[in-house]
Amino acid sequence: MAPSLSPGPAALRRAPQLLLLLLAAECALAALLPAREATQFLRPRQRRAFQVFEEAKQGHLERECVEELCSREEAREVFENDPETDYFYPRYLDCINKYGSPYTKNSGFATCVQSPAMTTSTSPDAPRTQHPDLPDQCTPNPCDRKGTQACQDLMGNFFCLCKAGWGGRLCDKDVNECSQENGGCLQICHNKPGSFHCSCHSGFELSSDGRTCQDIDECADSEACGEARCKNLPGSYSCLCDEGFAYSSQEKACRDVDECLQGRCEQVCVNSPGSYTCHCDGRGGLKLSQDMDTCEQLEAGWPLPRHRRDSGPAARPGRGAQGSRSEGHIPDRRGPRPWQDILPCVPFSVAKSVKSLYLGRMFSGTPVIRLRFKRLQPTRLVAEFDFRTFDPEGILLFAGGHQDSTWIVLALRAGRLELQLRYNGVGRVTSSGPVINHGMWQTISVEELARNLVIKVNRDAVMKIAVAGDLFQPERGLYHLNLTVGGIPFHEKDLVQPINPRLDGCMRSWNWLNGEDTTIQETVKVNTRMQCFSVTERGSFYPGSGFAFYSLDYMRTPLDVGTESTWEVEVVAHIRPAADTGVLFALWAPDLRAVPLSVALVDYHSTKKLKKQLVVLAVEHTALALMEIKVCDGQEHVVTVSLRDGEATLEVDGTRGQSEVSAAQLQERLAVLERHLRSPVLTFAGGLPDVPVTSAPVTAFYRGCMTLEVNRRLLDLDEAAYKHSDITAHSCPPVEPAAA
Repeated sequence: MAPSLSPGPAALRRAPQLLLLLLAAECALAALLPAREATQFLRPRQRRAFQVFEEAKQGHLERECVEELCSREEAREVFENDPETDYFYPRYLDCINKYGSPYTKNSGFATCVQSPAMTTSTSPDAPRTQHPDLPDQCTPNPCDRKGTQACQDLMGNFFCLCKAGWGGRLCDKDVNECSQENGGCLQICHNKPGSFHCSCHSGFELSSDGRTCQDIDECADSEACGEARCKNLPGSYSCLCDEGFAYSSQEKACRDVDECLQGRCEQVCVNSPGSYTCHCDGRGGLKLSQDMDTCEQLEAGWPLPRHRRDSGPAARPGRGAQGSRSEGHIPDRRGPRPWQDILPCVPFSVAKSVKSLYLGRMFSGTPVIRLRFKRLQPTRLVAEFDFRTFDPEGILLFAGGHQDSTWIVLALRAGRLELQLRYNGVGRVTSSGPVINHGMWQTISVEELARNLVIKVNRDAVMKIAVAGDLFQPERGLYHLNLTVGGIPFHEKDLVQPINPRLDGCMRSWNWLNGEDTTIQETVKVNTRMQCFSVTERGSFYPGSGFAFYSLDYMRTPLDVGTESTWEVEVVAHIRPAADTGVLFALWAPDLRAVPLSVALVDYHSTKKLKKQLVVLAVEHTALALMEIKVCDGQEHVVTVSLRDGEATLEVDGTRGQSEVSAAQLQERLAVLERHLRSPVLTFAGGLPDVPVTSAPVTAFYRGCMTLEVNRRLLDLDEAAYKHSDITAHSCPPVEPAAA
């Protein structure tokens, strides 16, 4: 029997030491060489280390199959391959048949199992003739064909020499080169069976070295962004549009951004190409705040209660009822909020005298005071009062009976006192005395004497008229007299000579029939609207709570037959504003509820989003021209507007404003205005009716002094088709003096 090849005790002690040395050598080489070269270097070392493993295998064989009975699977675990297991296990069964199982403790069994003929040679260089029955381990080839360079027979074992990029005992496992330093790729490393390759992110291309990446300039393609501007970026590009536009990748074009869908405005938002504008309810006393998106209160005392705004049928031109809010009105999304008084930028002296009576409160011409006296005995009229006015025409008082009986009317025409009287069905008119509409106080008296009426100014008689009869008329056993102040008890057309009854005048220290009228003073004290401003100047005062309107025609029909009509709008406004926002002049088309033309003060530049005090000239919602103005300097300014076919100009204090539209846009807007002028329009002063806030750049009421001249005609507010009762037609409070 051949000598046993089992390792002795010394060899077993050396085996772990050799194993550690081999592993240390492999780790050192792996640390110095790349993964691919290190793998190839280690494989021959593994082959030479089989001697140590063979010694260990013998120890396992003795423990598993000599000391105990082992199955084929347990023998496979010892040899770790099928060829050696297939060679050993039939012979192992022969040893059991010959010597019995390991449990019989027959020494011949152990010798039989551990004989060289039973186990693989420990030397990989041993000649195959040592075991002629041991088959070639590389036939058939156990190594993976795709990853193997060659298979080496190790006499009962085999070794697979792997190609680059492959690993594992059978060379069937791919080596992931990307797991270490990204395979040397700058951006993306792609592993694949037995190899790898580099690639780049979108917007980059692979350089010639196959590892690094360089940026692609997409903007070199003129069609990259279409209509938009192209900006190249590292690995990408951007298509740029102007502010207010967004790029559409599908259309390759810039499209307007509808900022109104983003809820930027507190109340009403109007989108426009590349921009948007916010609008506030000017009639409700609001204007745009500094951020150009939210609204703030316009001025002190705003907003007026709904029932205090322009009320009555005349306040709603062209309609019998005002109706609900039209399109463009959006309630405050933030809900109710406490209103704060925001003072006007120019404070006016609006203090009133409780001992005065304002005669112009009733625009309808009806009296502000009605008195009825009854006497048991015949009585003569005695009336005296102080009077102040800048108004050239209007009625001071009426005294007498009914329309067809005896009466007198004391009035003012062309600044002088006029007396109309009717006795026994005969009417007369007389006028005399100085001009008294100079704004200074003077005392006026009317005294009925026997067969005479005497009118005095400052104690000087200016009229003495012989009359045939008495003003107190008998009725049912008593003598009656009706006395009205600031109007007449019948229509002005029934006067001896028609006159405009509306009189912007003030009365104080009145005395009717020796002071028998104490109730008037008590009534005036509790009603500030019946009181006069303590101090006034010439002009018209718009308190910021209403408007006036006229029915004017702006079309001119030529005398020559067949010649087309022309149109013209010329406006000269002398203004002394108290606030920086409000409508000065406007045209309104009742049928379309449109604002064909407006001239207004505004405190912002809508397109540039700048806070600035301006005068704006607009057709509908489009601004044609803008001009800066120093609203808050307390001085009078002159705003001049001229529009005709092909031309539109705006001037402030002689300086021409800047156009906001192109020549083509101007012609288009003027054509729109002309179409409106060919239909009925109303001329508004100081504000607008209840229109959508988007109808014009400004819808707020004007606050301050103003006189208007339209097409070379001075507009008298007493002659308007309607005037808000808070507007004074011929008097305006002065600016408060600056504090010392």
